[in-house]
Amino acid sequence: MEQWKSIVSKLVLVIFAGVLFFSGQTNTYAAAVGTKLIAPEAGWMRYDDSHSAFTYLGANWIYDSGVANLYNLNHHYSAKGKGGNEVSFKFYGTKLRLISSTGSDFANDISVNIDGISEQFNPKMGTTIAERQILTYEKTNLPVGIHEVKLISGTNGEWRLDIDAIDIDATGYLINPNLSAPLELYAAAAVDKINLNWTAVTNATAYKVKRSITSGGPYETIASNVTNATYADTNVTSNVKYYYVVTAVNVVGESIGSKEATAIIVPETGRAILTIYLNNGTEKEYDLSMTEVNAFIDWYDQKDAGVGMAKYAFIKTWNKGPFAKRTEYVVFDKILTFNVDEYASEE
Repeated sequence: MEQWKSIVSKLVLVIFAGVLFFSGQTNTYAAAVGTKLIAPEAGWMRYDDSHSAFTYLGANWIYDSGVANLYNLNHHYSAKGKGGNEVSFKFYGTKLRLISSTGSDFANDISVNIDGISEQFNPKMGTTIAERQILTYEKTNLPVGIHEVKLISGTNGEWRLDIDAIDIDATGYLINPNLSAPLELYAAAAVDKINLNWTAVTNATAYKVKRSITSGGPYETIASNVTNATYADTNVTSNVKYYYVVTAVNVVGESIGSKEATAIIVPETGRAILTIYLNNGTEKEYDLSMTEVNAFIDWYDQKDAGVGMAKYAFIKTWNKGPFAKRTEYVVFDKILTFNVDEYASEE
């Protein structure tokens, strides 16, 4: 009977394994706090403790490098028996994991403060042997957005705090505290596209443009190496309202996102002659679709309210001559008034 039980048990295991590995697919199990995690799991992204987005406060931090079994062979830890040590950072996302070492000389009451709410966790975990790259803390289901995190050393006589790396959402990012967010993001619907522009950021080498169909995100990055403070989103659908944010980027990292801007392409029939009268007596006349006319009026109204770029660009499709592209700019504070004379299109 015992022999038959053993055979049946083995058959069950074989069948279970066959289900798991059928067609080459395997189940992925989420790591648990207290286990070794030498690489981020699917849906997560890892940042090393040496990243410049981390701010270490206190005189008792030690940076240790060239140590086997550490992520990137380095980590930061506060001196044993020394309090008043803190590491802080900001990130965009919804979840956070702390990767650190554990051992008998670690505090069991490390404080973690996320967005002003504090709790404690125990990286000591009852072990007397030092372990590396252990998942010691996890927080999930945070609201999508920017979160401020502070880790503070304990006070139980050991006081040692260790940080080897952090994991956050694969779609999130650490925030560069020394790079400003782009200002005055403006979105305007045009024919088959939405035009974006914003104020350039000092020390930025590029910008990331992010989009969502829900206000507040989550946002998808649709362009990651924009070098000018303008972008045309042509992958758009009529009657869908799009929400945009832009971040500045340099070699250190990414800024906080700009304020959200939104636009929607509504197909409109008919055309109009837009005549703009400048305060120096000059007249500018443009033959445009009503979509283009309304994009100009939207820009004018927003700029009149103090938001948006100082000038508006008209792409001239007439009298191009030998030029590949002709652009005429009208400056807001030079406009005295304008007329819109609609007419029926023959199309």
